[in-house]
Amino acid sequence: MPPSTISSSLAKIPDAPQQQPYASLVEALRQVVTSSQEVPRDPETTPFVAIQDIGRTEIIWARGGPIDFSIGADEITAPLTVQVLLTGRAVVRQGDEVLELKAGDLCLTRGARPLAMTLVEPFEIALVNVPEQEFAERFPLWRLALMKAIPGSAGAPAVLRDAIESLQRWRDTLGASGTQGIANALVDLVGAVVCFAVPANSDCIQRSLYQRERVKRFAQENLRNPDLSVEQIADAVKLSARQIHRLFANEPMSLMRWVWLQRLENCHRELRDVASANRSISDIAYAWGFNDQAHFSRAFRRQFGVAPREVRRQGRLDAALDRLTAPPLQRT
Repeated sequence: MPPSTISSSLAKIPDAPQQQPYASLVEALRQVVTSSQEVPRDPETTPFVAIQDIGRTEIIWARGGPIDFSIGADEITAPLTVQVLLTGRAVVRQGDEVLELKAGDLCLTRGARPLAMTLVEPFEIALVNVPEQEFAERFPLWRLALMKAIPGSAGAPAVLRDAIESLQRWRDTLGASGTQGIANALVDLVGAVVCFAVPANSDCIQRSLYQRERVKRFAQENLRNPDLSVEQIADAVKLSARQIHRLFANEPMSLMRWVWLQRLENCHRELRDVASANRSISDIAYAWGFNDQAHFSRAFRRQFGVAPREVRRQGRLDAALDRLTAPPLQRT
């Protein structure tokens, strides 16, 4: 990300209203940045702070001269923050950890803990805030990546840098309807950065995939239970219902929609199977967790474009055709 490119773009961002989710950090930056006198006043270098809200995430952009500031813990919103130092040098202090960053580096800090920063020369920085609780549930190894200098020149960190630059560039064209999907992507990208920063556990991003498969496996084994619900599944796999909803946030469909389709697929398979010829259509539907025959028939037709009885009839015709065209048995 060339500094000149981001500088010219940032100069166009207006100041955001002061009442923002992470106002303590924003106001701390705003006060020290706008009071800085070290940077010449021209469109490329004028100090400023601005915010870009993206659903449940946000990006704070700041530029200024050498500054030193500290903020208290933000116990209300408690974001997890990815600090992306675009230009300049910085010293970050949180708890007992002290970290030096150079231009292009990233680091992760917690909004729930006090933070101090010294930016030792004119700088440009982007701070990406994501909900810590949600992130911790999805990426269990996140703490191992805190307060580490992460090079942003390759891999997932470079992709995140490109993404936030693109989000800034196209901010005026982003409609409200797409912000939730972009927020999901930002959370996933920050998760990829965590995994990049913890190479000894490079499979950490697979944890959410593992949890998803564990949830699906339990649901698959209990499709015949008409009372199957997200709450019942959550209790069985030792997760909260909210965690399960988040696990499936980026999937093509919700968990219970997936359960519904699995039930229909199994009914379709049995209706075509001549081994089930003596079972009624309603018996098959009830056996796979449906408890209303009329509802089942409507759902089946919407999914497959034909009525259940037509699938059964076609299954019988196919079986009869197979018998007619099968080669004769050879006598030995």
